[in-house]
Amino acid sequence: MAQAMEKGRVIELLEYYKDIDGEVSIYRKIISDLTDQYYNPIGAIQCDGLPKGKNNISRQTENMALNIPDYVSGEIREYEAKVQQLQDLKAQILQEVSRLKLKEKRIIFDFYMHNLKWEQVAVRNSYSERQCKNIRDTALETLSQRFEKNQIISQFQRIA
Repeated sequence: MAQAMEKGRVIELLEYYKDIDGEVSIYRKIISDLTDQYYNPIGAIQCDGLPKGKNNISRQTENMALNIPDYVSGEIREYEAKVQQLQDLKAQILQEVSRLKLKEKRIIFDFYMHNLKWEQVAVRNSYSERQCKNIRDTALETLSQRFEKNQIISQFQRIA
């Protein structure tokens, strides 16, 4: 039998699931800020000080490209890669959780993704708290094996 992922790591990934959208929006905001700061064509428009232009052909794009530091385009690519990695991770976690049995899926979604307390999970699913925790434990065992087999999930390293 294949080695299973540690239970603590599975819980960490399930709890991280609900924070992924926030991280993606932060990275997109950083990308947007860098793009606005360095790729803004307004700063590249040629002004000769006269009310009407003197047939100067504007080279906005070329001027913008020449004025961008090398590290900025690399930084933007890194942030775009992080966004893609997080979106892939979220999709894979959702796919693996969706493959669970119905009662396990409901418990995992309620407790980890909807952030409900055990009392609320128990009432919502018509089980006792103890039964819900037992169902969760069974689901975590299943997920630990599936997460380990999933290449995107097993190789993900959280930054910070």
